[in-house]
Amino acid sequence: MGDHSFYGPGLTVDTKKKFTVVTQFISSDGTASGNLVEIRRLYVQNGVVIQNSKTNIPGMSTYDSITPAFCDAQKAAFGDKTQFQAKGGLTQMGVAAKNGMVLVLSVWDDHAVNMLWLDSTYPTTANATAPGVARGTCATTSGTPTDVEANSPNASVTYSNIRFGEIGSTYTGTVTGTTSVGSTTTSKTSTTTSSTTTKASTTSTSTTTKASTTTSSAPASTSTQA
Repeated sequence: MGDHSFYGPGLTVDTKKKFTVVTQFISSDGTASGNLVEIRRLYVQNGVVIQNSKTNIPGMSTYDSITPAFCDAQKAAFGDKTQFQAKGGLTQMGVAAKNGMVLVLSVWDDHAVNMLWLDSTYPTTANATAPGVARGTCATTSGTPTDVEANSPNASVTYSNIRFGEIGSTYTGTVTGTTSVGSTTTSKTSTTTSSTTTKASTTSTSTTTKASTTTSSAPASTSTQA
């Protein structure tokens, strides 16, 4: 968040090449029955484990994972409503995870706002320098379904090697970089492009034109913004 050098074509995580996304769901007591207290993300590309980038938003401390403190700080800095917290936050997400969910991965185009929320300036009338408005380099005129379907009819994305298991068991690679201390527990967790649960899963993906992923995994779901 706020680090424009981390994720994209030719950047630290090069989206023109295949990479693995690992999402770890950490509990309060290191067990599958504990409360969800943190969601941590890392990447593996070319055999190298890449730690998540750190927030670079004026008025926010440095975070590299989703925690209750991060959620509160992000909402305050962006001037957002605290809908996530009002619905129970990470604790309630953990409860939902224990009930079981289904992982959904897809490539799609957006008939509502042309996917501008993902990779352009959005809202389009907002100041691009305001926190959360600049979401990518695509023009605000891009992404209309008629253009995407006419010019990229064969666009595709591949999801492969989806795994789940104990933290650290679903991927291999040389570790680089450092990460801030989050929860000290080592619970079973889940990972995928945006996955969940008391266990962990990882997803290797190759990117595509205007592709997005949605997840509801078994058993939980998450996003990069709380």
